[in-house]
Amino acid sequence: MKNISPITKEYLENGYSKTCPIIDMHTHFGPFYRHHMPAANINKMIEILKKCGVKRIVSVPHQSFSDAVYGNSIMQEVIDSYPEYFLGYWCINPNYQDIIKRDLSNFDKFRGFVGFKFIPDYHTYPLTGLKYKPVLEFANEHKLLILVHTWGGSSFNSPQMVLEIAKEYPDVRFIMGHSGYGDWELSVSIARDLPNVYLELTAVYVAHDFSMLPGGSGTPVQLLSCLSVNGIIEYMVGIASSKKIVFGTDLPWYSPHFAAGAILFARIGDEQKHDILHRNAEELLENFLKEDK
Repeated sequence: MKNISPITKEYLENGYSKTCPIIDMHTHFGPFYRHHMPAANINKMIEILKKCGVKRIVSVPHQSFSDAVYGNSIMQEVIDSYPEYFLGYWCINPNYQDIIKRDLSNFDKFRGFVGFKFIPDYHTYPLTGLKYKPVLEFANEHKLLILVHTWGGSSFNSPQMVLEIAKEYPDVRFIMGHSGYGDWELSVSIARDLPNVYLELTAVYVAHDFSMLPGGSGTPVQLLSCLSVNGIIEYMVGIASSKKIVFGTDLPWYSPHFAAGAILFARIGDEQKHDILHRNAEELLENFLKEDK
């Protein structure tokens, strides 16, 4: 292969890179209803992280989707047991305001949580609704991260909704999970224009050829696992810059090797690959990664 970059060459030879580690900003673990997930076991997951050169992940257990109290307690146990690998997002279900009030009052007692996870589509409550307001205000005051599940055309977590709240809460670092899948133009423009919004690549790797996507905002594209990457990463880098993109896999749903390959073989420079694979995450997680330096 001609003109292969040093980072890519290292991955091909070893399956990982010592000079370009990976930080995964969007992962899960544990069982998921009616799905067989061999990689969902913690020990299996750590084995995969070592093999792929992923030095740290930020995670939310699948159990949090239906029972945030139980799921958050599991997340704390995993962080305490494997602090060298795991950080967490505290999952928020906006339908339980008493629990949110209690959790926010105790948040300084939790260990290894970098912020919050919002999954409005799952909880059928809009991101712009008032029930999220206490958490948004808290995150803004404490300059925390919020990973938001986003999807083009959604009534609960569209990119347009991210635009509205990100302007209102400028000290929250919003990570757009799935980059508003399908509504690429608007999502990328938001990350370009707002300093506190980042694109996250889970599911983007299996997007259509970008040249084939429907134009304009608000046109959702169905996720098909057989589709391949062609041009999405380059488009995001070209419009929003590599400084506004973070690596994510939804592990155990997607393979870190597959996801890394989409970046490593994109038509971007090695410095931009470093930004996406670890540097941007290192900046966002600076207060939690001091022991790694």
